Amino acid sequence: MTWQMLFVFALVAATFAMLVWEKFPVDLVAMGAFGALMVAGILTPAEAFRVFGNDAVITVACMFILSAALERTGVIETIGHRLNKLVGKSDWSVLLVVLPIVALISAFINNTPVVVVFMPILISLAASRGLKPSKLLIPLSFASILGGTCTLIGTSTNILVSSTAREMGQPPLSMFELGKVGLILTVAGIAYLLTIGRKLLPNRDTLASILQTTDTKQYLTEAVVVAGSPLLGKPLADTPLANQPKARVLEIVRAGDTVRAPLNKIVLEQGDRLRLATPLSSVIEINSLEGVEISPKAKLGLELIGSQKAIVAECVVGPHSSLIGRSVRGVNFRRRYGVLVLAVHRKGVNLREDFADVRLRYGDTLLVEGPEAAVNELRTGRDFLLLLDVPHEPKRRRKQWLAVGITSLVVALAALNVMPIAALAILGAVAVIFARCLDTEEAYDSVEWNILFLIFGMLALGLALEKTSGAEFLAHGMIKGLGPFGPVTVLTAIVVIASVMTSFLSNNAVAVLLTPIVIQAAAALQVNPRPFIIAVALGASACFATPIGYQTNTLVYGAGGYLFRDFIKVGMPLNVILWILASVLIPVFWPF
Repeated sequence: MTWQMLFVFALVAATFAMLVWEKFPVDLVAMGAFGALMVAGILTPAEAFRVFGNDAVITVACMFILSAALERTGVIETIGHRLNKLVGKSDWSVLLVVLPIVALISAFINNTPVVVVFMPILISLAASRGLKPSKLLIPLSFASILGGTCTLIGTSTNILVSSTAREMGQPPLSMFELGKVGLILTVAGIAYLLTIGRKLLPNRDTLASILQTTDTKQYLTEAVVVAGSPLLGKPLADTPLANQPKARVLEIVRAGDTVRAPLNKIVLEQGDRLRLATPLSSVIEINSLEGVEISPKAKLGLELIGSQKAIVAECVVGPHSSLIGRSVRGVNFRRRYGVLVLAVHRKGVNLREDFADVRLRYGDTLLVEGPEAAVNELRTGRDFLLLLDVPHEPKRRRKQWLAVGITSLVVALAALNVMPIAALAILGAVAVIFARCLDTEEAYDSVEWNILFLIFGMLALGLALEKTSGAEFLAHGMIKGLGPFGPVTVLTAIVVIASVMTSFLSNNAVAVLLTPIVIQAAAALQVNPRPFIIAVALGASACFATPIGYQTNTLVYGAGGYLFRDFIKVGMPLNVILWILASVLIPVFWPF
């Protein structure tokens, strides 16, 4: 063992420790390792900079843009809102409809935006049906992860495994190659979540339900009876307005004067202005009634009945938030965002007192209160993921079919091997921008740059392992310990190792570092390396036992009011199920 090999092993260990510690941003840690390899002379600058030309990273970046186009044009949101008409009243009936749809979408779109869009939808569904979000959000994250195992572009992990394997002389993964096993794993995983897993989910209140005794904050608005309305000539009691369960007519104004008569007996005329007390969510329902319109004045700003003119919303500290590492007091939320922080939720604990000096972390959930416009601004920024469905920038819905068509064309051409996936992804990204599905600034904002630089650093570590023969050394160690038991035992160990490492580290880092090692192990065993490559792809994607190994798990962690042990309780059995299935099925579809 040379000093160069020892240095790389020590650097890999230190990098992993720093990633688990989470004291510094993951991209900074990875690029620190990148720089250390050049300073030590392990990699020359020319060798190190080769990673920036890796087509897998380009593919990942372009898939972020395609996913953003689908989100910006409202494709995912449209699917989500239509679920409201399909799902039943129980958590089981909601999951039965939602999980297959989420898995299907996640097979072709990056997991994170899918979960970001569906989170507030499921929270809203839970509220309208009297369910706890904690019964829905872990299954949402898990379904998105399962769907990502079915195609090459379902997750960046698969793209990186394919690219790393190709650089080592192996054929790249085809578009639907992983689907042979991934589809079975997804069906089994969803079946588990609908049965055993559903019973293991906690029945826990979220932050908003704990601190808010009611969701019926009343707003004052006006509805106008327009010309040609089917309500004309009818008593108020015989109109849909009298049957709105959450809205209450306070008075009717006609020609500037309040009508002095029992409300239910007033016969409506054109131009009548009905003043209503209603929750914000009911305003849209009233405005959709035929012959009634919310007055233009009301649209400009709803006046909260009473002295407090504010709404309450939950928001999650996002992965790119500038607030990470800063305290609530230090940020001065009122001046910066125009809202007050009522409480901070972290790892199942609701911090209602002395939270002003708590340093915020990615995934923390904040309960904020402020004017609707200020809360709405939180949605458009990069600091928060807003969970309350307040009005926001209109979707470019007329571009929906363009976004769907371009993304579908990229998938179809990649499946037919017309062009390399990286080239198709670039063309697709350019096409959605030219088609105005999203503008250039939105495209740049959609790219998870910290993930890309994490990948660059991990690729450099993988290159250093190969150059110093470190990968070969580790492979021979694996063979020496497990080789006598046969390649199936080695494959089973690879799935476990990849899954365990991904529970605490970036799945992208695990994929890049393990792929060259298992290819070397296959060469030492003189067997087909394909089963081992597939094992890394599936193992590195199957992260269910912790909330920190996969970004979607972190997103639902605070929003669902979960504890760390909830993920272990629900996710560990699923990890075991997928480990057993993968160990049995991979050799069947990819013989040694």
